[in-house]
Amino acid sequence: MFPDWVGQSSYHNMTELELSGCRNCWVLPSLGQLPALTTLKISECDMVKMIDGSFYKGDGTHHHQQTPFPSLKYLSFYYMGCWEEWESYECDEDDAPFPQLEHLLIANCPKLRGVLPSFLPALKEIVISGCEELGCDLPRAPIICQLEIYGKQEARMRDLPLSLQHLRIEGNQLVDSLFEAMTHTQPTSLSYIRISNCSSVVSFSGDALPPSLEDLRIYDCKNVEFPMQHQQHDSLTYLTIKNSCDSLTSLALSTFPNLYYLRIQELQNLTSLEVSQSQSLQDLSISGCPKLENIIRLPACLREWIKYKGKEKIRIKECKSPTTVIQRLKQGKQSNKAAANFETRTS
Repeated sequence: MFPDWVGQSSYHNMTELELSGCRNCWVLPSLGQLPALTTLKISECDMVKMIDGSFYKGDGTHHHQQTPFPSLKYLSFYYMGCWEEWESYECDEDDAPFPQLEHLLIANCPKLRGVLPSFLPALKEIVISGCEELGCDLPRAPIICQLEIYGKQEARMRDLPLSLQHLRIEGNQLVDSLFEAMTHTQPTSLSYIRISNCSSVVSFSGDALPPSLEDLRIYDCKNVEFPMQHQQHDSLTYLTIKNSCDSLTSLALSTFPNLYYLRIQELQNLTSLEVSQSQSLQDLSISGCPKLENIIRLPACLREWIKYKGKEKIRIKECKSPTTVIQRLKQGKQSNKAAANFETRTS
């Protein structure tokens, strides 16, 4: 155990604290009443199984205790191999701990389950990785900007804050809860979505992408239904789809007039790609699409970019017969150098 003086009022000016490699410690010190503490990093405390109410309390006196961790902005837990439970702090919402917390990171805590703090009013970023047993609701965080959750944990999103800008999640439970939340709340700031490893049948609300979305990446989500492209989406500039969207048979880039980068890999049922109306596309990569036969006319901007820059920006591999796009290149009277930069390989 830590000595009693750790966390007492004599350390009221402490702003940063890191506890690392305390392998024989089984109880964390009482740190919640340190008024100036802004950064707290805890890692490799291998014997700690529970973070309970003592973590929030002061020095054991009967004096009035303030809101726990009143100034903390950054909190991280890494490699806590035996940590199983983060006990909730019973209080009114106005007195909830961590009123200023902006960044919460939890990684490689494989036994952690139960609950996380329920309400974090100042939280801007939460990252959770390698916590396979965690299956609770994520904290309510009305101004959160960035949410990243990796691994097999089955945490859930209760709502989709309008402030969210960057979202990266894995697994059925999280992806399901994301699409469910989007049916109730249309995000207005979301610019980046990366979803992966989901087998559930889900689709975008209203059969359309969020209007603010600039970067969409879908990996190993074979039953995600890509929007039917009835509406033009001006914001999207970067699109990657890999081993996903089995229902997608054709893709017309006219829906995405400002698309700059397109990568398509292992789309088993894609037969047609229409790129002729795209005036902004500068990087095109296609591979492992066994049914793809028809790629309709490369846009002039992409052909000219290759011609004058001389860099490889078109790659087509392991597709059935990309003869159409090859013919369009010939019609464009590309230089030998540009032709050399265009790579095709049929399966």
